[in-house]
Amino acid sequence: MKVGEARAVAARWVADHRADGWVGAYVSGSAAWLPETAELPPASDADVIVVVDGERPKLGKFRYDGVLLDVSFAPMGSAEAVLGSPALAPALSRGVLLADSGGRLGRVQAEVAARFGAPEWVLARCAALEDRIAGPAGEAGVEGPAGEAGVAGPAGERRRVAVARPDEGVPLAERVLAWAFPVSLPTLVVLTAARANPTVRKRYVASREVLLAHGQGAFHEEVLGWLGCAGLGAVRVGEHLDRLASVYDRVPYDVAKPYGSDLTPEARPVSIDGTRELIEQGLHREAVWWILVTLARCATFDPHGTEALRDLLGDLGVAAPEAMRDRAAEVAGALPRLRQVRDAVLATPPRR
Repeated sequence: MKVGEARAVAARWVADHRADGWVGAYVSGSAAWLPETAELPPASDADVIVVVDGERPKLGKFRYDGVLLDVSFAPMGSAEAVLGSPALAPALSRGVLLADSGGRLGRVQAEVAARFGAPEWVLARCAALEDRIAGPAGEAGVEGPAGEAGVAGPAGERRRVAVARPDEGVPLAERVLAWAFPVSLPTLVVLTAARANPTVRKRYVASREVLLAHGQGAFHEEVLGWLGCAGLGAVRVGEHLDRLASVYDRVPYDVAKPYGSDLTPEARPVSIDGTRELIEQGLHREAVWWILVTLARCATFDPHGTEALRDLLGDLGVAAPEAMRDRAAEVAGALPRLRQVRDAVLATPPRR
């Protein structure tokens, strides 16, 4: 299916499901960044951000007219509020609006598009991510996501999870999720500095491309090292994916709960098939993060996934809570180096 066709389906869904308080809607993710004549990859969904007055819980992934949509809500805010958000500004700057009641969203979008690449706003978005890496009092990863994870995105409910201070009372899956996202944030800093799409699943792949283009391949190895996968081979990563697939296919998910819509049969092409494609492309190390995240999400529902999750943590060298804490501290300690790389990327005009 062409990207333009997927956008049209998304627009129909928005038109068919309008509700009180809806201000407008726009396309996010790869469907916003790819040209409308491009093919939407089978391992991609079409992200839709519905802008509302107030807040609403994320709907998540579901199939509509043959397209896998992933619908989130974001509160209506000023252009400045959006420009400072690493989650919202990139997609809205692309201008793929699906609905705009009264023109409010369009006016904000026009201003965001005009000022998106300004260095002061790029740095502001990078700083928002860097603050999450440092954490309160310099403790990386203490603040963790409970809903949409990655950056503080649309309707992204957050709650306190004890990662920097290891707490065996916190379920393993939640501890892993609260650790994995902050540790991966250097990839999003790189993508934000490049004014690129801050993708979720392929963040390590996309940041690798940016870093190699800027002669920063050594830093990519550091980023992989913080996750613990720099030395993992393709065969071993494939084994972890096979175990994930087995867990995924029998997990007793509930779409009404966090992560539930990410674990449905409809979402399998994204989580499993898309990850296998990365391994086949020689990007097995870059695929590890999504395997880890998806295993942890499965383990929030299915205790049978815990053994597979522990084995992967062992290969990453973070099986113990103390090891997670030390790795998170290592990432926080590397912030000066990350900022040097950020500035080098920012100094180069974005590629079109």
